[in-house]
Amino acid sequence: MHSLAIHQLAAMSDETSHKAPAVPFTVDQAQRVMQFHVACRAIRCPRKAAALQALVDAGRLVPSTTHAR
Repeated sequence: MHSLAIHQLAAMSDETSHKAPAVPFTVDQAQRVMQFHVACRAIRCPRKAAALQALVDAGRLVPSTTHAR
């Protein structure tokens, strides 16, 4: 099994892996979180939402105005 698939499976099955971080993510951390939580919706996953916000704050991502994450 591909290592990303293993991380995704763990991210989806471990509730603590969806918690928001205590401190904001760096850009590198946020990119990794976005990859691991690709199957999550940011509206339901505080960790992905924090990663998304870190990328927006860094100017690396412009959120869609027509589709909810």
